[in-house]
Amino acid sequence: MKIYEMSDEEKEFLAGYDLTKYDRPSVAADIVVFAIMADGERDNTRKPQDKKLKILLIERGGYPYKGCWAMPGGFCKKKEDVIDSARRELSEETGIDDAYVKLVGVYGEPGRDPRGWVISSTYMALMDEERCRVKAGDDARDAGWFTVELEDISGKKEVSGNGERYRLVLTDSGSDTRLSAVLRKTDMSTRGRSSDSYDIEECEGLAFDHARIITEAVLGLREDLGRDPELAFDLLPERFTLSELQNVFEQIWDRELTTPNFRRKIADYVEETKYIQEGERYRPAKLFTRRNDAGK
Repeated sequence: MKIYEMSDEEKEFLAGYDLTKYDRPSVAADIVVFAIMADGERDNTRKPQDKKLKILLIERGGYPYKGCWAMPGGFCKKKEDVIDSARRELSEETGIDDAYVKLVGVYGEPGRDPRGWVISSTYMALMDEERCRVKAGDDARDAGWFTVELEDISGKKEVSGNGERYRLVLTDSGSDTRLSAVLRKTDMSTRGRSSDSYDIEECEGLAFDHARIITEAVLGLREDLGRDPELAFDLLPERFTLSELQNVFEQIWDRELTTPNFRRKIADYVEETKYIQEGERYRPAKLFTRRNDAGK
């Protein structure tokens, strides 16, 4: 690619340009970290343990929102690309620096941060639970994995007003912490925007506008998985059972799938290995892996 060369006139213009005449925001990078993880202790049955869709949250140790829970993230460093800031924060929190990362959105609504004008570029990351080594940072009190429940409650008796509404519930079974929010969907197409907006009507325990961001990330993940089934493999180890793979789809889409139909549709994306599941009390299942030419 040809490198842009400035003319002498342009150099002279930039030498006298005063960027400080414009208000400048602080820029942050936040991450919605998704994983499929076991929920609680294994029981004594022979049935494989269920795994749930979870996100990583950090309990804030300082103001603002001290004691509330937030997504991992932080302010960008000088001369650092925003996505590099997100990957750095992700590596610091989980020890993983090669996860699937995708932009969820850019959030800069006035008043979203009481400290001032802060614009957040927010990303989602998908990772295998076995690779995570979570630790709370210096400015945090604790870190935990929260089970995600996002329900469309439009039209229910307890919901007043018009329009679509969602209830977000995040629970940490280890500490009995429960966070919740109710959000109203607003169609922004009449305002010249292609995406919808989700406004927070109620919120308990979540910092900033993170209830909105998490909701949009979950809905986005559901759509992305429908378009690209291979995303499921980023939430699994290298070798997995077909039941584990099906569970990933069921947890993200929040519905049960018919096993024969699912296995027929996913057959072109996986290949059988010579390994079987070990160390389980139930009948060992065959292990599969992702096909290198899947989707081609």
